Amino acid sequence: MVDILIRKVGDSTKELLRRRAERHGKSLEADLRDTLERLAREEAETPDDTEPFGSWLVSITRPGIELDEALDVLRSAPIRPAPFEEPA
Repeated sequence: MVDILIRKVGDSTKELLRRRAERHGKSLEADLRDTLERLAREEAETPDDTEPFGSWLVSITRPGIELDEALDVLRSAPIRPAPFEEPA
């Protein structure tokens, strides 16, 4: 894991983000982390850009993994049409 530091965020912005996190039942840090992860996944060109499908599949089959959480992440990914090439 890495740390990201964001400077010069306005007081009102921080307060709005804190209230948002509170509504979600999370700490400000946890809510911002979840939001950044969701945004990064939305911008990924393919699901394999975030985590290769095979790796994801193996990770959810390990003992102690909460399957509902893993499926929620998959379900929250944006729906994209499958790319097909035109026949020559």
